Amino acid sequence: MNIKQIRDLTVIDFDENRYLGISCDSCGGIGLKEHDFVKAEPQLVAYHTGKVVLAELMSMGFTPMILADGLAVEMNDTGKQLMEGFNEVLSKLKTTKVHLTGSTEENIKTVQTSMGVTCIGICDKDKLKYKKTVKNDVCMLIGLPLVGNDVVNNPDKVLDINDFEKLYLCDYIKEMLPVGSRGTAAELDDLCEYNGIKIKPSENISIDLKHSGGPSCSCLITVDEKYVDIIKDLVDKPINFIGTFY
Repeated sequence: MNIKQIRDLTVIDFDENRYLGISCDSCGGIGLKEHDFVKAEPQLVAYHTGKVVLAELMSMGFTPMILADGLAVEMNDTGKQLMEGFNEVLSKLKTTKVHLTGSTEENIKTVQTSMGVTCIGICDKDKLKYKKTVKNDVCMLIGLPLVGNDVVNNPDKVLDINDFEKLYLCDYIKEMLPVGSRGTAAELDDLCEYNGIKIKPSENISIDLKHSGGPSCSCLITVDEKYVDIIKDLVDKPINFIGTFY
């Protein structure tokens, strides 16, 4: 069995025509428990953590099938609240139904919200959005890189799962890279390196490219320049032109 790491995904040869993809994320210290550093509703925490693993799969062309949560909290009541958040984010997907499974901690009292989340999906090999960017393509950042309380306070600037689904369905988008804790610049460097290209940055970039992207609040996309205006009409979130590849 051929297993390889591509960006943030583990990719497995499922059969002659399809890949299985596995994405993982973790979240700790955000919730309403005694020692949580950022206070937020558990439903919101789970929503965004679930969105991360779904977005990572969809951004590479995978259809999500299973979402598994390992919750280091009790079922009553934090676990149930977190599950509400997972179910909410899954309910927003219009093109696929994802099965939710998981576990909670019932033996030890916990004083801080913590979880690990894994998502499994499947992708036709010819649909994989990887190593597809070429010279003269353009790069755009959709949404803004936000983390912590800024995520809670700026929902109009954060990419939601339905935004990712709209982008995932666009065949003309060559690659999508959700921005995580390493920041936009690190994702962009990886993109250029594995495609063997460089980028001429825009002179009007107003965002901090090294700022943490938090729970996939933004996403880099690459397209042929002729599709830029279509992208602007597709998603009602902030869009920054990053540059042109050469």
